[in-house]
Amino acid sequence: MGETKIGFPPNTLCAEAVRLDVLEAGGGYFVVNKPASVLLEAYPAAPKTKSLVAALRENPQKPEFARLSITSPYSVNQLDFEMSGAAIIACDKDSAARLRNSMWSGEMFFEYLVLARGGSDKGGEFSVNLPLLKHERRDIWIVSHRFGKKAQTHFKKIAESRGFTLWRARAEFARPHQIRAHAKEAGLRIAGENVYSRTLPVYMSEIKRDQYKLDRSLERELPLYPHICVHLENANGARAPLPKGFAAALKRLGLSS
Repeated sequence: MGETKIGFPPNTLCAEAVRLDVLEAGGGYFVVNKPASVLLEAYPAAPKTKSLVAALRENPQKPEFARLSITSPYSVNQLDFEMSGAAIIACDKDSAARLRNSMWSGEMFFEYLVLARGGSDKGGEFSVNLPLLKHERRDIWIVSHRFGKKAQTHFKKIAESRGFTLWRARAEFARPHQIRAHAKEAGLRIAGENVYSRTLPVYMSEIKRDQYKLDRSLERELPLYPHICVHLENANGARAPLPKGFAAALKRLGLSS
């Protein structure tokens, strides 16, 4: 779509102004490249955080929104607050119902890039087919064969270097926390994860052990990418470029997708 973007002023989605790339539009929906730590849809665990969908609803007559034919937006796929990637948003209620029905019927696909610490012993590829249920007291999803909703993720290793492995995870539909919960069940420790595992992000000091020196202006080293290393790169054909920090971490590690 060229350089189409939609923007939000400071203190709307976060403290800073946000401009999102529109990856695809038409047919009653559009797709944006959502940054990590931007909430896509209202979420009980973050009642004071404004979602992207809510911000769109507040000002539908804004010219850049009107050009996308947004009247009453709804999210189609789930994309965790902590994760980046392609978010499909329906322009109206009828389109949302049609697209969600298509997704839950298994007519869509979602592919994620996942960076894990370790994982070289997991083989080349495997599937996790475990039903998931929202925990009643915590903001996590757990395996429940009795009450859980079906969820299947296929993991394929695409590169490994310096004690890290890079995976492509594919699912027909995307439940909240599905990739992360299934990674945990498979023993994959996602870099930057702090809910399903306590796994450090990527630091320059571990890549250049003998050459790294902490900047004098900093009290402690900052990670190359300060978020969980999961990115929804392909939502049913709509491709979302990696965040710069995530891409930089992969490059420093010598990993390529």
